[in-house]
Amino acid sequence: MPSMELYQLRTFVAVAEEGNFTKAGKRVHATQPAVSSHIKSLEEELGVLLFDRTPRGVELTAAGSELIGDAIEVLDAAEKLQVRAVTLQGEVSGKLAIGLCTDPQYLNVSGLLEHIGERFPKLNLKLVQSPSGVILNELRAKNLDAGFIFSGNPYRDVTALRLAEPGYVIMGAARWQQKLERATPDELAEFTWVMPTTHCPFRELQLNIFKEFSISPAQTIGADSEQVIRQLVVDGKALSLVREDEAPELVASGRAVVCPSLGRHPVELNFVYRTAQAEDPALRALTDVVRQLWSL
Repeated sequence: MPSMELYQLRTFVAVAEEGNFTKAGKRVHATQPAVSSHIKSLEEELGVLLFDRTPRGVELTAAGSELIGDAIEVLDAAEKLQVRAVTLQGEVSGKLAIGLCTDPQYLNVSGLLEHIGERFPKLNLKLVQSPSGVILNELRAKNLDAGFIFSGNPYRDVTALRLAEPGYVIMGAARWQQKLERATPDELAEFTWVMPTTHCPFRELQLNIFKEFSISPAQTIGADSEQVIRQLVVDGKALSLVREDEAPELVASGRAVVCPSLGRHPVELNFVYRTAQAEDPALRALTDVVRQLWSL
């Protein structure tokens, strides 16, 4: 008799969470027809319909809702088995891919590399710069092993270590100082604003600021790169969120000013990894170093 495969369960979970075959395919590195085939085969083996097709995508059936938790547990158990096998090998070695949500200096990547090099010389790290939302998705798709993110953790299969709570302020070009010191919501709406993409938690933060202060921007520029955003601010092209620790240098150099009426807005900085991989010697070594660097 045919038996279900782990790749079918991974596809099942991806479709359930994405609500779309195409998005799920990108997550598990499969084409849309392949995703459909995985789900169809799994449904035939289980003898139940897992998804209802809707105009907006797909939704779990009652049976699918009952089984999704079991599928996640099976995948977690399989990953723990792999981790256990690695543990039996002894010495910490291998490769880990780490997502970086902001500039390496702020995340103390130099210190991280130095400590890893001294304590675990056979452990190799790959650093990937991406928005926080992308890092979470890539982590759960097993394309990353860990990452730094500016957001909370909505997933039960991911463990998050809170490292810090940096603040963000709204900044604009230095020549706008007088305007920004006394600007009303309507006057602030006349400025162009940088608007992060949907993969970035700062989009929601900025939307909340607009709502709280009744600001309806007439024009926005989409950007996620902090380097690009700072340049747009300094050049007088737009207003934007800037990390609080960067503001003093921009102000002192006469390149930008803070909009005082919009206040300070804290966010979470977390280090995340898959819970099922927690006992992997390489990840445990990495996590210990992160805890030490951030005094946890």
